Amino acid sequence: MFEEHQAIEKAGTWSVHDFTELPFGRKPIGSRWVFKVKHNADGSVECHKARIVAKDYSQQEGLDYDETFAPVTEYDSLCLIIALATHLDLNMEQLDIKSIFLNGDLVEEIWMLSPPGIGLDGKIL
Repeated sequence: MFEEHQAIEKAGTWSVHDFTELPFGRKPIGSRWVFKVKHNADGSVECHKARIVAKDYSQQEGLDYDETFAPVTEYDSLCLIIALATHLDLNMEQLDIKSIFLNGDLVEEIWMLSPPGIGLDGKIL
């Protein structure tokens, strides 16, 4: 939880406000923690992960968002790149950027209740 909160603070993902600053007619969406245990191939525990997520089921289309999508690689494109790298005898590397989703830019203004456990009780983000 500490690492997730630190990554969010470092990325400048949100700003902290009092409820009095909430615009008229706007309702903040809730947030919660999602916990996951990642395992190695042999079944041993690799790490414990914690993520703060918005309770998006309370968002309203047109007010909180206009469209939803996840930028992911098409399977066929990935196969083509691997085939080309193999054919051209190129080296390939894989990397995982922790908290990459925090680097996306939102056009919409989202107001969210702070999740428990980060010392921002009674604040909105």
